[in-house]
Amino acid sequence: MNRIISTVAMCFLAIAAVAQEKADIEVSYDASRVNLRDGSPISPNKYILLANAKESKFYSPITEYIDSLQSTPEGDAKYKEMTRGAYMSGKIDDIPRRDGSYYIFKSMTNGKMRYYDVNGVEKYCYEEEVPLIEWELTDNAKTIIGYECQMATGDLHGRKWTVWFTPEIPVMNGPWKFSGLPGLILEATDDSGLYNFTATGIQQTGRLMMPMYSADDYEKISRIEFLKAKRQFTDNPLGTINTQLSASGISIGGTGDEIKFKSREEVDFIETDY
Repeated sequence: MNRIISTVAMCFLAIAAVAQEKADIEVSYDASRVNLRDGSPISPNKYILLANAKESKFYSPITEYIDSLQSTPEGDAKYKEMTRGAYMSGKIDDIPRRDGSYYIFKSMTNGKMRYYDVNGVEKYCYEEEVPLIEWELTDNAKTIIGYECQMATGDLHGRKWTVWFTPEIPVMNGPWKFSGLPGLILEATDDSGLYNFTATGIQQTGRLMMPMYSADDYEKISRIEFLKAKRQFTDNPLGTINTQLSASGISIGGTGDEIKFKSREEVDFIETDY
């Protein structure tokens, strides 16, 4: 992971033409989730939290590297050449693949959060208030990656979460949409056990929190509208993609009925209040 982070950081330095907010800490997390087809666990995504007292950014460095390439004609050509070269050499595992799809920017200064994600072939973004979670502190304690942590519980968008935060790092932030505790959140698990964030490393940093690549390509939408559109895609993926591509006169065939996913009563998204 450190090697990947270093490579991505070197690429970003070349395009840092304007001053951006610098992070004080960099935390790596395993973001675990489930397969919506059968409810089985999926290999965790590798996410990073860059944060200071005022701002934070939660994202996948591998996904951002690919998005950075595809944000320019020259970079997109390089990405296609890398993909083509991997196919031609039979090294399919060398094809650059996104590892997680969403980006979350939090501003503690104005209390706003910006969320960017994809649904099929379409890109969406929304802005909302940083969630004010009514945390209930407990006396339970454990150690995570060398830091003494305290347990807290709280509800967020349809799920109950148990989190572990460390007062040793007085940053009121954490993975995904979590914040508001007197210390950095290093672990979070929902009560169903389907979703989990676990810190795997932490270090001081002065890295820039780069803005979103190709932000204008993301259609503005509300959080609930996005979740409903995502559910529609999950229930009928091929049919939804064909609808999205219809304006371009493109069809990939099929209706999506061939791909069956569990109902939302059995397995649902990380947010269920739509």
